[in-house]
Amino acid sequence: MTRKLPPLPSALKHVELPVVLAVLLVLRHYGLVAKVNPWAIVAVMVGATLLGDFAHHFFLMRRSTLDMWCTVGALTVAITAVMYVTGWGPMLAVGYAYAAGDAVDSAGAKSCKAVAVWALLCLAGGQWAIQSGFAPSFVETPEVHGLAVLAGLGLVIVMRVLYRSTIGKERAEQGVRQSEERFKALVTNASDIIILFQDPVTATYVSPAFERVMGLVPEPDFFQSGNSIHPDDMDRATAFFAEVLATPGEPIWTEARLRDVNGDWHWFEVGMTNRYADPNVEGIVANLRDVTERKLFEEQLSYQAYHDSLTGLPNRDAFLDRLETAIGGDRDDDTAIAVLFLDVDRFKLVNDSLGHEVGDRLLIEVADRLRSSLRPSDTVARFGGDEFTILLTGLYEPEAAVRVAERILDQLRAPVAVGSRELFITSSIGIVFTSDAEDAGDLLREADLAMYLAKEKGRARWELFDKKSAPQVVERLDLEGDLWRAVDEGELVVHFQPEISLSGGEVVAVEALVRWDHPERGMLLPGSFIPFAEESSLILAVDRYVLRQSCLQAKEWQDRAAPLRVSINLSPRFVRQMDAGDDIMNIVRETGVDPHNIQLEITERTALADEQRTVETLNALRECGIKVAIDDFGTGYSSLSYLKRFPIDTLKLDKSFVDGICSLGTDAAIVEAVITMGHALGMRITAEGVERPEQAAQLRKLGCDTAQGFHFAHALAPDAVDEMIRESGAEQVGGTVVPMPMRRSPNAS
Repeated sequence: MTRKLPPLPSALKHVELPVVLAVLLVLRHYGLVAKVNPWAIVAVMVGATLLGDFAHHFFLMRRSTLDMWCTVGALTVAITAVMYVTGWGPMLAVGYAYAAGDAVDSAGAKSCKAVAVWALLCLAGGQWAIQSGFAPSFVETPEVHGLAVLAGLGLVIVMRVLYRSTIGKERAEQGVRQSEERFKALVTNASDIIILFQDPVTATYVSPAFERVMGLVPEPDFFQSGNSIHPDDMDRATAFFAEVLATPGEPIWTEARLRDVNGDWHWFEVGMTNRYADPNVEGIVANLRDVTERKLFEEQLSYQAYHDSLTGLPNRDAFLDRLETAIGGDRDDDTAIAVLFLDVDRFKLVNDSLGHEVGDRLLIEVADRLRSSLRPSDTVARFGGDEFTILLTGLYEPEAAVRVAERILDQLRAPVAVGSRELFITSSIGIVFTSDAEDAGDLLREADLAMYLAKEKGRARWELFDKKSAPQVVERLDLEGDLWRAVDEGELVVHFQPEISLSGGEVVAVEALVRWDHPERGMLLPGSFIPFAEESSLILAVDRYVLRQSCLQAKEWQDRAAPLRVSINLSPRFVRQMDAGDDIMNIVRETGVDPHNIQLEITERTALADEQRTVETLNALRECGIKVAIDDFGTGYSSLSYLKRFPIDTLKLDKSFVDGICSLGTDAAIVEAVITMGHALGMRITAEGVERPEQAAQLRKLGCDTAQGFHFAHALAPDAVDEMIRESGAEQVGGTVVPMPMRRSPNAS
């Protein structure tokens, strides 16, 4: 907006008009002003003053273009009257500068044109008045007219120069105003808070964003009170201000918390610049950005990075960090720490049979019970899966850690209610106690070894780490790792134990038995590696390997027109798979073996663990031609009802009954009853573990169909089975089976 000055006529009316009249009358007396009637001079001066007031009050107040032209016209007419009444006429054209200055101050550069036009018109009118004799003139014509022309030209030039300088100034002022408005809008509507500090505790300007974010308008002493900044940030804020004061012109950044109107703390990213040396600022400029949501998100990410999402316990990384702190931290010379490594016994069985949801609820309950068993200063973490670790500090004797382990075992013995079920869980705990540990990894490894030893000794117990027993556990762990490699690299080999017809003496079938050709330990029997393979998914890989190799060998015998029925043992875990039937048939199809040459052996416990699913799987396999045998019959849940429900082709009598078959005890009666019952149900009977000729003779007498055992042969390599078949012929002399020479596997024991 252009600055507006009060017009000169208004001032003349009050002070200057009498003075000017007096001066003019004195000049008239001395002949310096035309000898006109003094009252004419007074009339002109008063008229000019009134005309100026009229223009000011009735035209200038409305600020339109027409008003501006009328105002300029009134002022130039008044000035022209004064110029020509004195007799000097165009020689006083400099008086138009007053009109130009007042017009430019009031209306800006656009008034220059109006001043030039009106001034030229008034000059022309004044010259006409001189020519007509109405106005006096000290200069004779035509010289006075020439002076008027020169005055007009000079006036035009001056007004053009004034216009250019004024329009440039106006544009610059407009740019400044726009910049100021833009800056004001940015500051007013910015989400960041901008504060100008006179000193570190006195704010001279606070942007509106402060009220929007904090819900209050800061009082002058807001930043002086210690309540505005979080107590934990006070020391950092003090050091921050000192750094800002010490580094003029350099932006310095930090983070701090301020309290809002509700008493909640907001995190701010604070940047300050010392601008005391800038005369336009002379203070400290602060920029505050609310980063509360970001900090909360970072805290959440940090929590998730160091806590288990299921149980809410610290995770592996958090436990390792605390363990390293406990190892490297200062503690009394007499105190020690202990690490407990806990594993939930048979958790995989719960997870596989009842589902992951039940398993998750079980882990949550275990975590809650562990928390309740420990001191606030102790740390319990979920290390992974069903493994938990505990850090105990400030201990004086191993017995203190043992008491904690016993308390945990007692807590976990109480049943866990999961829906309509009550689950009973136990755990195995390994303990390591030390006062001079140097490495967290070594402590965890030792506690883990002690835990494995607890499992070896029957589970549901604790074991204190003992360096004497550690090598045995390490050996077993190494063996387990080697077994994974053995499956991948083909170190497992399948041997076959012949099954002999007791009526004809010929080899009618073989049972596949896995061996491990270990590169360092030699040929290992299944008892040395199958038990710990069954504790993990490793057993599934072993089962698939044995199944595939057995089918390939059966296909080879089939192609040589000497087909043998190959019996293959499957683990309970393999049979309980949802896709166990598809898995088996895929291998059968891929190897090209006739399904009628394959017999699957499962135990009674396996069959009845998930009866409905097992029946469905076995029925589907039997429809494809695969036969089914119950292994170790008589040692599980033998009953007529389940024999009717399951699609069974063969019952394999357990060795424990065969051992006593030649005595007059109950074993012979049980074997005879089983044979009779099996035949009545249309099943074949195979006796296992036949080691003496009298056992073979008695079994033949009782009507048993086939038998296998060391009396006939150990488990043999495929080429040895071929040789045995060629040499046997199974001759019968006088109705008595002539047993073949017993074959031993070179690696049998």
